[in-house]
Amino acid sequence: MNRDANQRRAYYYPPLKDEAYANPYSHNYREALARHFRLANKPGAPVAALSLAFFLSAFRADVYIVNWLEDIAFRRFGKWQFLLVKLGLAIIRLRRKKIVWMFHNIHPHSGHNAESRWLHDYFFRHASLIISHSREAAQYALERAQCTVQYVCHPVAPCPVGATHRGRPAATTDVLIWGTIIAYKGVREFLEENARRATGLRIRILGACPDEELHRAIEAFRGPQVCYERRRASFDEIGQAIRQSRYVLFPYVGSCVSSSGALIDTIVMGGTPIGPRVGAFHDLEAEEVCLTYQDYDHLFRLLSEPHTIGDEARQEFISSNTWEGLALLVGKSV
Repeated sequence: MNRDANQRRAYYYPPLKDEAYANPYSHNYREALARHFRLANKPGAPVAALSLAFFLSAFRADVYIVNWLEDIAFRRFGKWQFLLVKLGLAIIRLRRKKIVWMFHNIHPHSGHNAESRWLHDYFFRHASLIISHSREAAQYALERAQCTVQYVCHPVAPCPVGATHRGRPAATTDVLIWGTIIAYKGVREFLEENARRATGLRIRILGACPDEELHRAIEAFRGPQVCYERRRASFDEIGQAIRQSRYVLFPYVGSCVSSSGALIDTIVMGGTPIGPRVGAFHDLEAEEVCLTYQDYDHLFRLLSEPHTIGDEARQEFISSNTWEGLALLVGKSV
């Protein structure tokens, strides 16, 4: 029998490196965990390298909640960072402590290397609990894991729900794409297909793009019907953009797509999301809070038709998927 969770120490990876997390996922998760565990993360401690922080944590917690640790070898001095992580994992195992692996992606967005594959294999063999935010990824893990695997829908942050479609002003945008613009999100491919079909859709792309080559490719499509703003926007501005758009599109490509925090935020802010029929998009279609497409013909047919998400389904989804519920599950399961 485990000690009461409030008496156990939990270490959350990744640690807080700057004043705030760039991704609100980690902020929300840590806040919820702090109500059920004593956090072993040291407040305000400088993080010289994520791998060093993880290695030092190996001596001071009972439960380790890890997110995206398998990507460590893709960082600067990746092979050295991997060795520190590997040593930290060995110490945690020798101490017989628990690891909860948040299985976000079936494989890294840039593909596997030897180190990321080793870490995947290690967690499948030695994690105490694996949690995924998509049924597809959970099934993938279940076929490989030697521990319990749980599907938990991506939790929703407690924030005001966006305006409903009733009483909204007429949309000024047909398709909104927001968030960091990265190759696997398929923005360039969507714009190429849209241009080939000459749809006339009013498209707005709002987000930072760290890849110069990709930025130039998207910039080439800018015109009267395509607005491209290469910048990070506040959530207030994103919420306003969503309310002014008929659809919020996630034109993701590739086989690594599993879950999306931006998808969850879009639902909360009152948008009508559309994504490929994979991962969490497929899961949330069953809950009637997302539309999915099978191919470009299907996508452009959806974009030409009027669809909205029902207010009742949206409210039910928000109330059923909380960070508190995820933290409770972790506390009870390890």
